[in-house]
Amino acid sequence: MLLEKVPKDLGFKRPNSQNINFLFKNKIFKKIEFRDFIIKLADTKSELRHAQALRYSVFYKEKKAIPNFQKKMMQLDYDKIDKFADHLIVVDKKIKGLKNKIIGTYRLIRGDVALSSGGFYTSSEFDLTNILNSYNHRHILELGRSCVHKNYRNGTTMNLLWKAIAEYVKLYDIKVLLGCASFPGIDVQEFSKEISYLRSNFSLPEEMSIKSIVNNNHIIYDNNNSNENDFKIFAKLPPLFKGYLRVGGKVSKDIFVDYEFNTIDFCVVVQTVNINQKYKNKFLN
Repeated sequence: MLLEKVPKDLGFKRPNSQNINFLFKNKIFKKIEFRDFIIKLADTKSELRHAQALRYSVFYKEKKAIPNFQKKMMQLDYDKIDKFADHLIVVDKKIKGLKNKIIGTYRLIRGDVALSSGGFYTSSEFDLTNILNSYNHRHILELGRSCVHKNYRNGTTMNLLWKAIAEYVKLYDIKVLLGCASFPGIDVQEFSKEISYLRSNFSLPEEMSIKSIVNNNHIIYDNNNSNENDFKIFAKLPPLFKGYLRVGGKVSKDIFVDYEFNTIDFCVVVQTVNINQKYKNKFLN
């Protein structure tokens, strides 16, 4: 089979679980069951591949990211970080047979793991120096590769994912979450109102500022000249942005245009101490 010919460094073979536990002091994450759903960490090669298949379907088929030849042939989204990360998955028990039962996924990589395994994915787009200088690596968690099957994009699925992330945060005593949130496409001017709104209302403080690793000479529309109110602009933001901002997240002033993934990215940071009390009561208690 083609899958068996994949080079070992492309992220399909996770390191031996005993070695991972020894190196990074993994703790036991208890699965969550709700109605017909199970929320757990992927712990088999098959589950990881199914999560990668869902990612490919969402990022490359739906959102028009540009796959390389190997990804296109295998219909999987993967990178070297996959073999070190934890992969949170939502499984629908109602799906029968050999079909992919994973309907949602989030990739989690802790700072101590990233430090020993080549760094965060976010570092390929943004300079995280101020964050890394402010927090011990073991208290940092990168969230990435978030996606949900198109038939399950509702409040229930996202609440399950956030509930599981909250349990993971408590388990590992995480102090800060970081990752990328994106607008679709690469036309910066199309989202000038939204970008200006985010910069004006949700920018990180100077001591935690995050710069893009590339030049950002994009002329952005000045939101102050708009007749559109803030509520309407917030409503237009992609769901991932709204989720992070509602719990108290802040964004980088810089953006990164990702031509491979066909997105305009912000770096988003959530300090757990600043999470809105409403969401602390809902997820962290």
